[in-house]
Amino acid sequence: MDDVLIIGAGPAGLAAALQLGRYGIRPRLLEGSRPGGLLWNANRVENYPGFSGGVSGPDLVRAFLDQTEHIQITREPVLDLTWQDGAFYAKTPASVYPAKTAVIASGTKPCPLTGFTIPDTLRGQVVYDVAGLLDSAGAKVVVVGGGDAAFDYAINLARKNSVIILNRTEQVKCLPQLFAQAQACQNITYRPNTGIIRLESAPAGGMVVECSSPKKTIKLQADVLIGAIGREPQLDFVSPSLMERSADLEKMGILHFAGDVKNGMFRQTAIAVGDGIRAGMLIHQRLMENANEADRIHR
Repeated sequence: MDDVLIIGAGPAGLAAALQLGRYGIRPRLLEGSRPGGLLWNANRVENYPGFSGGVSGPDLVRAFLDQTEHIQITREPVLDLTWQDGAFYAKTPASVYPAKTAVIASGTKPCPLTGFTIPDTLRGQVVYDVAGLLDSAGAKVVVVGGGDAAFDYAINLARKNSVIILNRTEQVKCLPQLFAQAQACQNITYRPNTGIIRLESAPAGGMVVECSSPKKTIKLQADVLIGAIGREPQLDFVSPSLMERSADLEKMGILHFAGDVKNGMFRQTAIAVGDGIRAGMLIHQRLMENANEADRIHR
């Protein structure tokens, strides 16, 4: 049985593992996808200390991974996390891993696009991340959303592609500097008050995106459609019985939530890293207290 189980190898999970390692504690770190989390999608991170000119998301991930290369990551997705008989059990396709303490740093999942049907033939062209598209060139991209992610994704892809941002309202929720950058980019067209009505396959490939706009219905040609309308905690794998007891387990100091999975709108890399370090420090503190208590009992 492991002393500590960490689920998620994004900034929070990596920071927790790094901090625990400083105490000589070797956690089991489980990650079902690519270590680094959503940072792989980020065009620019400008508020992470130590990078005066900002840093691209992928470059920051590589810096994290270089620093944590000594930490073993078990590349298996967690299908189910339960708590019973005083221990946590993480079930993956390959095994079941028991642990005394758990850190849930699983991040978020995208809110799905709604209001229209996605034909089966186009499901592979409707995505919610851009990391796999960064090498594309000459593509016609439609991004749906009005927040930081939508504009950051658009700016990232507009270097080598043409991008249209569809915002269902007039309200722009992104940082002013992101909006200004998008407005100044010749490869980006911004359309407020525009929502998707229908998707259909285009005869020559790609798709036709039919939209309602203030004046008329319009049809746009696209090779890929990206949803960026928000995110929600990725907790699908946590059993209902564990969620019901989560507050008590947190008070006991044996369960910790770290990073975007718990931070709502405050999804920032620096905050996630701080959460991970704090979780590592709290776990060490509890282990030391338990060891001291056991030592007193046996004297």
